[in-house]
Amino acid sequence: MKRLTIFGTAALLTLWAGTLAAQQYGSAASTTTITAATGTITQLNYDNNGSVQGFLIGTNVLLGFFPNVCGGLSGVGAVGDNVTYSGTAFTATSGFQSIMVTSFTNSTTGASFTSPDNTSNAYPATSGTVKQLNYSGNGSVDGFVFSASGSTSPIFVSTGFQASATLTTLLTAGATVSVTGTIAGSGTACSLTGALEAVNASSLTIGGQTIVLHVGGGPGGPNGNRGPH
Repeated sequence: MKRLTIFGTAALLTLWAGTLAAQQYGSAASTTTITAATGTITQLNYDNNGSVQGFLIGTNVLLGFFPNVCGGLSGVGAVGDNVTYSGTAFTATSGFQSIMVTSFTNSTTGASFTSPDNTSNAYPATSGTVKQLNYSGNGSVDGFVFSASGSTSPIFVSTGFQASATLTTLLTAGATVSVTGTIAGSGTACSLTGALEAVNASSLTIGGQTIVLHVGGGPGGPNGNRGPH
């Protein structure tokens, strides 16, 4: 299991912007930021599977949502609802405007949506105990459940998919370890039952040895030396 690269919300919107503009509007499309605009839903917009994928506001403004809203958009808005929205807008030369929504409030029903925060924050060196190992599909260790000292909330520590022989030997259930890395945003608008806070480890200190983990997967060797790719 390779460590997933987590994009920030802004990066995702930029990617969406470029793709949409190129496919639908061409180089003439303009991009702007919309903040707290208001309007009334006049029509639901559907995808190829018949699911609601957006709302038409008036006659020429289409609201789109990324990532998908938990439970589907049919429960977020209906024709006739008054809404307030913010996001990144793409306007064609025809004047038709598509908006990738970052926040949305339905003043008629009280429903709301906020694009998830995918910002990665530093996870400073923290000591604790390995509660259990986690395995990839081929049986190699790709992380572990970690209980930080003084905390009752376990977290998941991702170590990548190429555990060195040194790391494999040292990393056992019950071992004391110091973890340094980054806390990643959830990347989803859904609240997942049973999901743990996740840390992408950049280094682990176990039994007096510090193992540096490569960004994107494999760990380095002991005492901070980089292991083989």
